[in-house]
Amino acid sequence: MYAEKYGRYQIQRELGSGTMGMVYLAHDPHIDRPVALKVLRPDRVVSEEFEQRFLKEARAIGRLSHPNIVVVYDVGRDHGTIYIAMEYLEGNPFNEIIEAGRPEYAQWAEVGAQLAETLAYAHQKGIIHRDVKPSNIIMTHDERVKLTDFGIARIEDPSATLQTQAGEILGTPVYMSPEQVIGQAVDGRSDLFSLGVVLYEWLLGQRPFRGDNLAAIFRAITNMNPPAPYDLDPFLPQGLSELLLRCLEKPIERRFQSGQEMAAALRAGIDQPSFLGEVQGPPRKARWRLSRLFLGALGFILLGVLGYLEGPRMIQQMWLWINPMPPPVEVPLETTPQPQPEAALNVISDPSGAQIFIDNNPKGITPANLLLPVGKYEVKISLPDYGEWKAQVQLTEQGVPLHVKLVPMD
Repeated sequence: MYAEKYGRYQIQRELGSGTMGMVYLAHDPHIDRPVALKVLRPDRVVSEEFEQRFLKEARAIGRLSHPNIVVVYDVGRDHGTIYIAMEYLEGNPFNEIIEAGRPEYAQWAEVGAQLAETLAYAHQKGIIHRDVKPSNIIMTHDERVKLTDFGIARIEDPSATLQTQAGEILGTPVYMSPEQVIGQAVDGRSDLFSLGVVLYEWLLGQRPFRGDNLAAIFRAITNMNPPAPYDLDPFLPQGLSELLLRCLEKPIERRFQSGQEMAAALRAGIDQPSFLGEVQGPPRKARWRLSRLFLGALGFILLGVLGYLEGPRMIQQMWLWINPMPPPVEVPLETTPQPQPEAALNVISDPSGAQIFIDNNPKGITPANLLLPVGKYEVKISLPDYGEWKAQVQLTEQGVPLHVKLVPMD
């Protein structure tokens, strides 16, 4: 249950939730306008680091003034937690835009360029977003894009230390850069990598790095090359395929080095009509069907003409040319899989008796000593009448002790 008011803001309904807090539609009676009110989860208040990070969101966005960045109006404390009053945006999160279907290239490139320029502005102000993903991008009803949620933004301050808790992963896994996955320092080029993942998914309808679990996704991001867009859809021009692959280069120095550079590359294609003509048209699957029908009809016409002129020998040769024999399949030699090392995840909660979930699978109740393969996991601790606790945990061969203090719900 949530409070009816935080500060002067009257809660109307819930808009969404995340690992850090809840977002509500609220009303500001002072100026009679709706606001999006982000409220820190009460269980996060027990951690000074999470509280400071939440306040950093307000300071980070408050320093920014850009038409494509959500506006922050106010920040305050109430009911033992912290809230931020932000601009309320009427529109659709970008994950819904992606699900709606493939865009025309001109729209795709223009939106991508706007987002790249928006990130360039933030980077120039010393702010890295660190969580660029579709749900943090809003397409308003008048087709403007707005970048939201700088909740884990890192403000560049030479005197500040990197505030990352051991065993905790900042960002959303499928959109993270390789350096984020392995815990290295990040800069603006990591944001551009994440934007590249979003643009790849929007154009091709699938993510470049996939896996059945968190460990497989991280392995793909750090060690595997994404499918080349041109291979997924031969109708895409080679230049577009190379542009997307450059966004997703694993060595950071081989990517676009700034948002301005990435925006310029995207807009360069808009100024090439022949380039746009190759991309626009029916969706990929429909174009493949049209292509097969056309080639099939052409093949039968050629077979008929050759059959009339040259007889059965030429028909057989033409048929083999259109339908070549598949190459022999090489059967790989069986290898004995190497056992994956395991380590102990020691989970204690206060109070005890809470349900433990690992990657959304129940694993008993606290206290518990779980033996798991080394890797990254999503851990959730749940107990009736207490706020749910959730975090990403990196399990090393030395094991990880996890002591969670649960906070009673109001």
